[in-house]
Formats: sequence, structure tokens, C-alpha cells
Amino acid sequence: MKKIILSVALIFPAMYLMAQDDAVIQLYLAQKQYDKAKDEVDKMVANPKLKDKDKPTAYLWQMLVYSSLYADSAMTSKYPGADAVAMDAFYKYQALEPDLKKMKEQHFESGIANIYNGYLNTGNTFWKNKQWDSAFKYFSNAKRLGDVLISNKLTQATGDTTILLFTGYAAQNAQMLDTAASYYGQVADMKVSGQEYEDVYKYLVQHYFQKKDDVNFKKYLALAKELYPNDNSLWTQYEMENMTSNTSLTDLLQKYNQEAAAGTLDENKLLSYAQAFESNDSAQLKGLDSTQRIQLKMTAGQAYGKAFNLADTNGTYAFGAGYYDYVAFEVLDDRYHSNSGESAALKSKRAAIAKEQMGYADSSITWLEKAFSILNAKQDRARNETANLNRAVNYLSNLYLWKRDRTKVDGNNADYDKYDALYKKYDALYNTFK
Repeated sequence: MKKIILSVALIFPAMYLMAQDDAVIQLYLAQKQYDKAKDEVDKMVANPKLKDKDKPTAYLWQMLVYSSLYADSAMTSKYPGADAVAMDAFYKYQALEPDLKKMKEQHFESGIANIYNGYLNTGNTFWKNKQWDSAFKYFSNAKRLGDVLISNKLTQATGDTTILLFTGYAAQNAQMLDTAASYYGQVADMKVSGQEYEDVYKYLVQHYFQKKDDVNFKKYLALAKELYPNDNSLWTQYEMENMTSNTSLTDLLQKYNQEAAAGTLDENKLLSYAQAFESNDSAQLKGLDSTQRIQLKMTAGQAYGKAFNLADTNGTYAFGAGYYDYVAFEVLDDRYHSNSGESAALKSKRAAIAKEQMGYADSSITWLEKAFSILNAKQDRARNETANLNRAVNYLSNLYLWKRDRTKVDGNNADYDKYDALYKKYDALYNTFK
């Protein structure tokens, strides 16, 4: 981390020569005789005859001297806690003169700047050693002092995004996640952009999603979209994840159908909807009957199919579309066998079911063949892709076996050998992909 310095000059104008004690302290400081300056200022502050009108100036000198002790590397170890004395003196002065009139007029702001830079140096040391708690402590103290300088126009700087960024990062690594968000949020609120700041917006979006803070989630997502439009697909994923996590499945299904009709579904939205609809979360599925649950699964398959039409090299999308057709096929197969019997009515019912099954079987085969072709040819398959490839050949073997056996029932024996060969082809491949 680079050293951060708010530009504040150490100035001793002639107006400081209000009294002999002031002049002596000023001289010792100019000569860097900090021990002697400390002795003089201690006597000044402890003087029982110190008049009320002179107390603000006395505290300012105490702040300046002790901040100089803290900022000087040779004196810091000799006077541990000098920064605390300096800050205590500043707060006492501030209580007497909230508008900081004397500090501004007589340029005592360098005392604040001394401590600010001292805190930065110490924070940097802890940062380099990855001692995040301590780095955060000193960076946050520096940030607080920087705010004093900026808010009172004691520096030309209007903001200090770098110290905000590093304070937030230290807090994040120290697992102070809410605190990190508060610092990152200040960066984002200034609409700071650039490649090095994008992770700030990602953190805020993820953090408030996990906190279920919809107001802040939407606020920082909107800023991210505005400042980083080239990553719109990523922001859409976050947006969809938040929506699918906070919307009932029935409402989500309605929204999906509306967007599908309007033609506003892109690949990322389709994938998010598909993943939501295939959820097995018992809390989300509670209250849905079997028909509604099947409808959700079938819609998941449709969404995967639409996604594949937009990205036709993605074997996982093709598998998803084929899988849910296979699910419908199996549901119908159970229904088929539950209607066993020799009556004309049962035979007619089974024939109708088998006809519907054939439609799902053919659709499933079409999608699973595409998935097999793509995933089988892929050299660097992910683990889930290999699993889907093994599942695809298993489902294909079952489907072709069913179609083979239907040729006997339907009296279409000419296709028996074709389906038998396909069944054997895929059955031999099951669980061979590693």
C-alpha cells in the first residue's frame, strides 16, 4: 500500500508569537528538540494560573508537540501514547472552540496531520504483516482524522478514497464484514469507478444479498450497473439470484411466463429461472401440489432449452432440457403401469398415456443426444459435466429400450433392430466417462 498524505504544511507564522512561552515552544519544535518542547508545553498546560481565554491555545500547542513526538520515529518509542495525549488535547480544544477558529487562523492543523500520517505508517506496517485487526485500527483512526481535516477545510483534499478502500479491505480480512461494507459503501457513494474499484461493488452487492437487505442491495446493484455496464451479465446474475431467493415459486413462475411472452429473457435470466424451478428446497415447495411441482420441473426444462438456443455449445443446457422431458416420461410411465388390466377402457387409457410418453421420449432423446455430442467431444469437462454425460447415456439407453419394446406393442417391428442397436450403444457407455 502506498503512503497516503493529506497535504498540510507545518507553518509557524509570526502570529504565534503571542507570548514568550509560545515562542520558546515554537523554537524548540523548529529545532526538533521535542523533549524540551514537551517540557515547556507540559508546564504551560499544568499552570494553575492559566486563564480560560488562553486554554484553547495551550491545548493546541499540546496537540502539536505531542503529535510531533508521535510522528518522529526516534521519539515514538520513548513516548508511547503520545498520539493519545495529542488527540485528548485536540478534543479538549474542540470542546472549547467547536468552530476550530484558532486552529484555522494559526495553522495548528499540522498537529492533526502528524497523527494522521503516523497512523498511516503504523497501519502500513501491520498491513504488510497481514495483521488485519491492527491495520484496521490505525487506518480507521487515520480516516477519522482525515474527515476532521476535510470537513473543516483544513486541507485542499475533498475526499480520501484510498484510505477508505484499505480500511475496508483490512476490516474484510479481519472478518468485520458489516464494518467493511460501511467503508466500501462510502467509496461507492462517491461513484468512484475504475477497474481497481469494481470488487468494491461486487462485495457490497453480495454482502447485502446475504444480509437480505433489499434496499442496499438494489442501491449498490444500480450503481454497479451504471459504472460497469460492460459487466451487465454479472449484475443480471446477482439481480436474478436475489429475485429468485426472495420470491415464491408460484410468483416466480408467473414472472417467467410474462418475460417469456415479452421476449426479455436472456441467457443469464433463463439459467437463473431454471435453477430456481428445479429447486428441491422443502420450504419453497411447501404448499405446492404434485401437479404444480411437475409444472415447475417442466418449466425448468423449457428454460434450459431456451438458454441452449441462445448458447448452443453448452451441453449442460441441452442436458437440462432433456432431463426434464425424461422426468415427465417417467411420471407417465408410472401412470401407465398403474392402469394395468385387460378391459377395453384400461387398454384405451394406456394407449393414450403411451402416445403422450412417446412425445416426451422423442423430445428427451433429441436434447440428450445434443448433450451427449457436445459433452463427449469436450476435452476439459468440469465434474458436473462428466456426471451429466454419464446420466445422459443412462437415460438414452432407457429411452431406446422403451422405444424398442414399444415396437412390439405398436406392431412396428421394422424399427426394433434400430432401437436395439441404440440401446446397446448407450448402455455400454454408462459410467465410462471419468
